[in-house]
Amino acid sequence: MNHPDIDRRSLMMHRIIAARLRAQPDLMAVAHANMARWNCPERGWWQEWSTILSSQTVEEVAGLIEREDEDACRMRQSAPFAGILTAKEVWELKRHFKEENAAA
Repeated sequence: MNHPDIDRRSLMMHRIIAARLRAQPDLMAVAHANMARWNCPERGWWQEWSTILSSQTVEEVAGLIEREDEDACRMRQSAPFAGILTAKEVWELKRHFKEENAAA
């Protein structure tokens, strides 16, 4: 799979994550827990996400991760939302994406 396909697949998954965050704002705790576990403040991406999670509303975070611009694409590459989708959901989404691209 090429990089544009990976980015499109990531956008698809993050749109689902954004919908979940809007429906269940308490899921933001997953992102906060991931950031605490990863704890690497010397990394620029970590600092950026830390600032976003501490200063933006759930709606603003959801809006960010589903935008299609280059900055949002870059942010999705280090997004702290692992665990919001189950492993089964991730594999099903990847399978669906692969099948959809094969048919195109």
